[in-house]
Amino acid sequence: MNPNVNLRPTPSNLSGLLAKRPIQPAQGISVDSRMPPGLHLYSRERIYRLYVPEGFDASKPAALLVVLHGCHQSHEDIQQIAGFDALADKEQFLVLYPYVTSYLGYRARECWGWWIKAHRTRGRGEVQDIWRIVEQVQQDYSVDASRRYICGLSSGAAMAVNCLVAHPDRFAGGASVAGLAYGESPSAVKTSTYTAPRYQSLQRLCATMSRNLSGAEPPNLLIIHSDGDQVVTEAATDNLERSWHQVAELGADASEWQVDGEASGVPWNLRGYTSRGQQRLVRLGTTGFPHGWLGGPEGQHSSPDAPYVAGLIWWHLNASASRVPGQHRPRYDNLLQLAI
Repeated sequence: MNPNVNLRPTPSNLSGLLAKRPIQPAQGISVDSRMPPGLHLYSRERIYRLYVPEGFDASKPAALLVVLHGCHQSHEDIQQIAGFDALADKEQFLVLYPYVTSYLGYRARECWGWWIKAHRTRGRGEVQDIWRIVEQVQQDYSVDASRRYICGLSSGAAMAVNCLVAHPDRFAGGASVAGLAYGESPSAVKTSTYTAPRYQSLQRLCATMSRNLSGAEPPNLLIIHSDGDQVVTEAATDNLERSWHQVAELGADASEWQVDGEASGVPWNLRGYTSRGQQRLVRLGTTGFPHGWLGGPEGQHSSPDAPYVAGLIWWHLNASASRVPGQHRPRYDNLLQLAI
């Protein structure tokens, strides 16, 4: 998709976007690497995979999308089901798949420690290791600093949100698929049919998020959720949206819009807030699909029949205004304003 082409958020073109899966399989190469532990607190050795698209021109600065796996997954699992590699061949961006690799203490298998203060604070733990992986990639590849993005699934989505808050000057935007609010606790995840989830208050979430942003604006965010998700509930997703909306101060100055449609017979709803020519906050809702990635190839924790969210994520990130440290700089036309 050419970012310079106006793509209006209407039912017709978004239905096409959410239904248009790449037909050609990925043709690029996957490069596996290892990063030694750093000097900061709670740093560990990390494994990661970088997907380099077919025909990649290393002489040109490229966009970089970081994709974080969920619990009971590896970086290879999320690469298989997300569907970004074939899209990267077409759009010529790099896709980075970090792996949690190892961790201390009790947690579900292969989960990022998104709820642990030491792993969601800039300069420490997993959020800092993820940034160090990005830096290591940038030593070998030319990356456009204004087009660094991050997304994830479940615990990886929560960690992507953490990275956006910890590094608002380093990521232009991100996406959360079945993720949670910054500062939320593990009790917000429904782990049993016999227990009800418990959530932090909106006031506390906003205070925690604001404190860790240290005066910076939160980057642009796309939230994706299905009402059939019984692990991360609608209420948890509401907390993520409301806390981002409040801390980003998307009040009277922001234009709210909504689009409804269907993709391959599946209904969806897209709601967003536009401010200063940017898609500041967008939420996609769909129905009936369990906890997992939506619309990608078959695999663990995947719902292939759902709307194709990889295309929507890339559309949103490209349509977002680029960010550089300390300021916002418009890069593309104000796409969403056209539909209001």
